[in-house]
Amino acid sequence: MNIVIMAGGKGTRFWPRSVDAKPKQFLSFHTERTLIQETLARFRKLVDDSRLFIAVPKRYLPLVETQLPDLNPRQIIVEPEQKDTAACIALAAFRFLQAGDDRPVVFAPSDQYVADEEPFLSAIRVAARTAQIKDAIVTLGVQPSRPETGFGYLRTTASDEAQPSENILRVIRFLEKPDTRQAEQLIEEPDVFWNSGVFICRPSTIQRAMERFQPQLWNSLVQYPSDAAAAYARMPQLSIDYAVMEHIESLYCIPIHCGWDDIGSWAALRRHLPLDANDNLINGAATLVDARGNTVYVGDQQALIIGVHDLIIVSTGTGLLVCPRSEEPRLKSWLNQTPG
Repeated sequence: MNIVIMAGGKGTRFWPRSVDAKPKQFLSFHTERTLIQETLARFRKLVDDSRLFIAVPKRYLPLVETQLPDLNPRQIIVEPEQKDTAACIALAAFRFLQAGDDRPVVFAPSDQYVADEEPFLSAIRVAARTAQIKDAIVTLGVQPSRPETGFGYLRTTASDEAQPSENILRVIRFLEKPDTRQAEQLIEEPDVFWNSGVFICRPSTIQRAMERFQPQLWNSLVQYPSDAAAAYARMPQLSIDYAVMEHIESLYCIPIHCGWDDIGSWAALRRHLPLDANDNLINGAATLVDARGNTVYVGDQQALIIGVHDLIIVSTGTGLLVCPRSEEPRLKSWLNQTPG
């Protein structure tokens, strides 16, 4: 199999630490290594280095070259611009097919947390074998632990085609980012999982799905096979979830139990970093007095925080964020509305 680590996200919900010039996948949070370095190290336990690829927008290429200096430049798939995951996956699949390589590909985000790597990697091995046999896309599903509105959900049923030793489910409906009420209902249903955003399939499977559901996107690559910039200029900006996964019939799910999480927000850090006796998460030279339940990141600055509760307080050279933790889901929309 081949591995494509997708490193094109903007990490908006981690503002102001994650910014457009250096988004979260190139930052460290829970170890000394950055998230993309952690991801590459994880997949090195699964395949040889020659099977590892990074898909990255041109603007972030210098960050990849700095943080992953041992990676062969031929294993970097450069996107001319950020066009979301549908374009990224299509470009990578197209490049593999141009090279005559139709072995299964693991398309994985660069910014996820996996506490127990062996069951995660074991599930990917099963997914790759399944994708090799079937003209299908396989994803990894995570048992929901809360009504999360930032993830997609998979409604599944048992697959008659699965081997007794392999827990492979058929996805009967792909539900992208529900509202709070829908999420609360979904987590009460049996056989419903979070979509991990990790997809495994052959490049030819992507080709057929794109030709059927997103012909404009795929035909742009066909029309400009050697000019990614020209092809991208004609592509719609879509996530692979909306572009393909909500429509394709041959979609399978392998449940994973490995301490998976999407490090996509300040709230996510509270699930993986130690809190003090007053339920505060503190990173930096901050002193908290009569304060409880806060998330604080102040970099190298000195900070004194008194008498506040359940706030996110982040101060960097880029900006200052102060908001109730309960309002964090709205952070991305607020930033999109802010001029400049």
